[in-house]
Amino acid sequence: MDKEVIDAIRAKEQLPETMTDSEIAQEYKGTYTAARAAISLDHKPLDQVLADTMAKIFPFMRNKK
Repeated sequence: MDKEVIDAIRAKEQLPETMTDSEIAQEYKGTYTAARAAISLDHKPLDQVLADTMAKIFPFMRNKK
């Protein structure tokens, strides 16, 4: 498992820093969590894609900063 995926899992699952990369890789290998972490490295989350699309269709839905 790639280091980037392990780091994404650690952040998403709020795992302690004391848990080693190999422990995380062993525990999460082949899981849905690992798959989502890998996908999130290359793509926007689905919620963000939907929000961006809705903002294009309905300009009043844009986040006010």
